[in-house]
Amino acid sequence: MSVEILVVDDEPALNELFVIGLKKYGFSTEGVLGGRECLDLLKDEYRPDLILLDMMMEPMDGWETLHHIKADPDFRKIPVIMQTGKNLTFKEAEQFSYYIEDYIMKPITPKRCVDIINEILEKQRIIQALIDKAHAKGCSESEIDHFVTIHRANDVSGRLMHLLEDRYGSSTGEQDPDSYGPEDFQIFRSKIKAEYDLLIQNMGINT
Repeated sequence: MSVEILVVDDEPALNELFVIGLKKYGFSTEGVLGGRECLDLLKDEYRPDLILLDMMMEPMDGWETLHHIKADPDFRKIPVIMQTGKNLTFKEAEQFSYYIEDYIMKPITPKRCVDIINEILEKQRIIQALIDKAHAKGCSESEIDHFVTIHRANDVSGRLMHLLEDRYGSSTGEQDPDSYGPEDFQIFRSKIKAEYDLLIQNMGINT
């Protein structure tokens, strides 16, 4: 069975480009032109293996769409890759770390996107193996859900840190109005890493 990808982008030409392009690489793809259409499709029992979600859409942007996806227990576990031409801020990097699997900067071709999708799908298989280990150890569902959240945040925040460094170098980059910058994000990264290490120890999971 082929992997099902949902493309959510309000630019019709780009949407079609990725739907057709990903099909050429063996994926089953569906495309919708907005956040509301994405949520309606998911509520109709459509369950893709991964969602490729554009951030800058109207009237419902990608961030709002993402919140709705992750707030619904029926489809909050579907992995999401955010795609945007907007520069990422350090504060956004912290927020996204809990909810997404990767963050792609436009422009990008479907061919390059395939590598990222395959990497994310492999990471999902690794996470599932860890979940199976946790179940075997007798961990509760709430413990496992928390572990998955921190596992994602630990992994994604590291990749977002590399993206920020590539974009801004040694500068502070685009900071938020509250002056949240690279030092703050590094503190966040350290806390997440420490919590992840403690969870691994307490749950008895060998990664």
